[in-house]
Amino acid sequence: KDGKAKLVPIKTGIQDNNSIEVLTGVAEGDEVIIEPYSAISKTLKDGDPVKITTKEKLYEKNSKK
Repeated sequence: KDGKAKLVPIKTGIQDNNSIEVLTGVAEGDEVIIEPYSAISKTLKDGDPVKITTKEKLYEKNSKK
């Protein structure tokens, strides 16, 4: 929200290896941080600045070395 991560409790339903059903806590139109998992699970904190990007740009290698 407003360029910052916001921790929001959610309730989940069924899931498989690729998807998790979100039952409550997210409304239509909300933006959700989904990748990279290592950052979400280990370093990202409530209130940290975030930037919207595409999956392709997130994982593209820097070829200007």
